[in-house]
Amino acid sequence: MRGLLVVLMMGLTGAALAFPWYAGGDNIRGAKYLQPEERKVHVARMQSFRTFAECRAYMDEHNRMVDERAQAQGEKLPPMQGDPCAVMRGMGRIK
Repeated sequence: MRGLLVVLMMGLTGAALAFPWYAGGDNIRGAKYLQPEERKVHVARMQSFRTFAECRAYMDEHNRMVDERAQAQGEKLPPMQGDPCAVMRGMGRIK
């Protein structure tokens, strides 16, 4: 029984790490400028992509939008750290 519990916990941990930058919703670049529902939609969209090009196009648009929202409030976001699309491609989640 204990072994089964360990295996289940490892599986859940692996799933959570599949999308390290945005799985929690608060770790999205520009999360401060998104409503809670927008964060949920973003995470769902990221998990729905099938190709790198599709992911990259969406991320470019997302980053442009949050940069505009930050600028409207007199702030500037730091550059994006890492590339979730490249991570997903490396994991075999997208082609």
